[in-house]
Formats: sequence, structure tokens, C-alpha cells
Amino acid sequence: MAFLYKGFDVDTRLGTAPVIIVRAEAEQGFVQQTLKGGPALFIVDKYNVTIYSCEDLNGTSSNLVSQIKSLKGFSKLFHPSESLKLEFEIPVSSKLIDQINEIRRRGRVFALSIFFYWRALLLHTFEVVPSQPLQRLESVEKPSPRGNISPITFSTEEVNELMKELKYAEFIRFDVPVPLIPDAPFEILRKSAGELKRVEDAIARGQYPEALNTLRNIIMNHLTKEVKEKEEGRKKRVLREEICDYVLKTVSDRSRSIYEEILKGIENTLSSNLAHIHKFIKEDTGKLINAPLREDVEYVYFILLSILRYLSQLILTWGNS
Repeated sequence: MAFLYKGFDVDTRLGTAPVIIVRAEAEQGFVQQTLKGGPALFIVDKYNVTIYSCEDLNGTSSNLVSQIKSLKGFSKLFHPSESLKLEFEIPVSSKLIDQINEIRRRGRVFALSIFFYWRALLLHTFEVVPSQPLQRLESVEKPSPRGNISPITFSTEEVNELMKELKYAEFIRFDVPVPLIPDAPFEILRKSAGELKRVEDAIARGQYPEALNTLRNIIMNHLTKEVKEKEEGRKKRVLREEICDYVLKTVSDRSRSIYEEILKGIENTLSSNLAHIHKFIKEDTGKLINAPLREDVEYVYFILLSILRYLSQLILTWGNS
């Protein structure tokens, strides 16, 4: 056990994806024996990261999920009066976020391992160690609660903190300006906003079918209602009249025809998104028929969020004019 896990940080950089920074520190015995007590340039040539799904924090029944190979190395100037501390950067992608959420959804533990190749130039002797071979494979290790060596496992609290630091939850957080007025349209918008909060939480947990079902309920139970067309006798969904009447009552007379068209456009958008949802959720029963991607859920989520914000702000703006 030469290199010990010492925690993680998250760094976000302008124009690039965020990175998880895994901190590690070399044991004193390794430093004394390998670097021989003098200053040195410690070089990590490259490193690989493996993602695991484990049964518990002891790393029991670890299943390989994915690998990130040949990440670019770095160099570290070491002085005998200091500790040899290393930092390994793991690029964050939507795929990695999905994998972490899927591991949590299955009630398992997210874990990772880091293996790296290193060399060291001893500055007081100009010797390269190890000389034969020039590269040596090493790993970052973390003692488990049981005392054995396991992949670097992350507790529920640590994963929550990680996702918070990655601003994943903040990315899908919303604010709908619904005033506390007991009128029917505001009640509809307030209930819809409350349901969107549930969607936000479900997305953060990786519960995409649950999120999609809640979005379906917002459209079907709050924002629209089913009516039968007089001429053809077919059923269709229309924007609730409480919302339409309130908006058209508050806008100026010269703008009424404009907003009639706008409300009809919102109605069509809601119908289109309901059809999108029903590609994954059975229309009459609400049962799952196809597994949605996070992108499918967020597509509907952000459209509904925009509609709610727009309707709320529209009513507030015209109501105060």
C-alpha cells in the first residue's frame, strides 16, 4: 500500500468539462526507500481509471462498469521536507453521470480504481528510479471499513457531495415565479411547479421512468384536459380554459389575437411532448414500455419548465400593467 486515497475535489474550468480530482499521498516508507530521502522529480506517465459497482463500502462483489484509459500524466517536484502528494484528474461526461446514477438506482456503491505508471528522477544523484524497468505500475488504494484493500468506494454522503460539487443538481434546478394568489390558474401553475420539483429530484437520483411519469401527470392532470371534437368526435387535449381565460382577460385588447395564437402554440407543444412521453410510457396505463434516456427526460422537463415560467411571468406582467 504505497499510495493512499486522501479525498476528492471538483474543478470546473471555463470552456472545458468539469473534472473530479482524486487526491493521493505516498506512504513515508515508499518515499524513504524509493526516493532515498532527497529531492526528486516524480513523473506519472499516464494513468487508467476503472469504474465499479459494489455491494458495499468494503468493495464486495465489485462489477466493472467502464474504463477511462491512458489519461495524460503529470510531474510533481518532491522535497524531503514535504509529503509526496499526487492529484489525478477524471474528466466528467454525461455518460459518467449516468453511470453513477444507475449504480445508485440499483442500491449499490459507486467505486473507482486508479492505476498509473511512474518514474522518478533523483535530483541529488540524477539517477532514474526504477532503472529496470523504467516504468512501474502503481495504484491508489483505500482501506475498507473491514480493513482490507478495496477500490476507492464512495458513501452515499460522498456521492451526494460529489454531485453537488459537479453542480449536476443545480443544472436542473428551477425557479417559477408563482404568486400566492388563490385563483384557479395560479393553483394550476403552483401544483405543476411542485411536481416539477419532484421531477428534478428524480433526475438527480437517476430515476428517469419516475421523472417521465411525473411529467406526464403535469401535462395530463394540471395543464391540459381532454375534450371531444364536435365535428369528428375524436378526443384531444387542450390547454385548460382557466389559464387561457385568465391570460386573455389580463392582456390588452389590441394584443388579444396575438396571445390567442401563442396559447394555441403552447397547447400544441404540450400535445407534442405528451406524444414524446408516450413513446416510453404507455398512454392508457402509465406503465413503462421503453427505457428513456436522461436526454429524453430533460428534453420534456426543460420545455415544461419554460412553459410554466412563461405563463407565470406573462400573467404577472399583464396583471401589474
